[in-house]
Amino acid sequence: MRSIRTGMLIALCISLFSSLSMAVPMPDDMIFLTEEYPPFNYLENGVPSGLSVELLKTALERAGIPFSTEDISFMAWSDAYRMTESRNNTGLFSMARTPEREERFKWAGPLMQCPLVFFAENESLKTARPENKDLRAVVIKDDIGLYVGREAGIPDENIFQVTTPAEAVQRLIDGTSDVWVYALYPGESLIQTIAENPESFYILDDLGRSTYYIAFNLNTDPDIMNAIQTELDAMKTDRRDEGITTYEKIVGKYIGPICAEKSQTRQQIINLVNLTADAISRDATGTLADIQNGRHPYKDRSDPSLYVYVFDTGVTLIANAAQPSLAGTNFSGKVDASGKKFRDEIVTGAMKQGSGIVTYTYSNPLETGIFYKEAYYTLVTGSDKKQYIVCAGRYLSCDEI
Repeated sequence: MRSIRTGMLIALCISLFSSLSMAVPMPDDMIFLTEEYPPFNYLENGVPSGLSVELLKTALERAGIPFSTEDISFMAWSDAYRMTESRNNTGLFSMARTPEREERFKWAGPLMQCPLVFFAENESLKTARPENKDLRAVVIKDDIGLYVGREAGIPDENIFQVTTPAEAVQRLIDGTSDVWVYALYPGESLIQTIAENPESFYILDDLGRSTYYIAFNLNTDPDIMNAIQTELDAMKTDRRDEGITTYEKIVGKYIGPICAEKSQTRQQIINLVNLTADAISRDATGTLADIQNGRHPYKDRSDPSLYVYVFDTGVTLIANAAQPSLAGTNFSGKVDASGKKFRDEIVTGAMKQGSGIVTYTYSNPLETGIFYKEAYYTLVTGSDKKQYIVCAGRYLSCDEI
């Protein structure tokens, strides 16, 4: 008995040692840089916090790489940007990935997306709106706002670059600039902190969305970047245990669900569910196998956000065309990012009324973040005489929220 226990202990120690030894070592000179950019990255009582900080920290912890948020340095964006370009083993976040920046850095992500806007303070712009080419804009040096302002039609001679958000806000107040080109969430937060009268600021235009990443110096240790990327990807798919991914939990703490830029019609998902239900009624085994294999039309070949998933009456997922690895998972009692037990609602509704609509929040294969979604479901008896609940969802567009 003693020899068996000893052998098991030795095997356990070897396994533990092997798992620890596989962790990628953090280079001694590795640093991470950021700025005050809430809710993505900010200092709270002197401690680095925020959505991007937590995603980075969690990814490194999952990879078994020792890391402390004390290793993150806050500085002016332009200084951090230049340092990342010139210093090996340096990571900078949260940075919008653009064609102009693509070859200057290496990337891990995406982390999140955010609208870019024109912030304004002068009320007269609402009634006597000049053309974009006549607007005087202020941007943060090396910030995405410079590229976005140019794309919006503001000539370079009308774009004034400053180092800090406080300078940008002041230029709107004193009238030397008409608009500040900046990200919506950080801009709203910083205006509340900086301006004496934040209520006087408003959004003149929405300029579209930008997606944020961690940017690395080109000579950064590739093992570190790969480890971070691998864990960021894994955090977006580990739904089996709790019904919600690690990524969704973190994003939900800082930013609520948003609308999708691309959507489908409700009739599309109704048609897909009815088509699938009819196929299951005629050939349950073959249809469920096709769903699990992601075959068209159960997973649309041109739109990966349009797909079928099937529950049994006990809220166990039988098949999922987009995430086949989740099949066999019982989702009873498990919630979405807002705490809603939408899967239980689907099954309960199907058993009571046959078909219906349920709204919930979910991540999106086409965009980054958590999104408003609705599912159409229907109850069907398969050719094997078992009951199934067939579902398909669609992400809601901004004019539907």
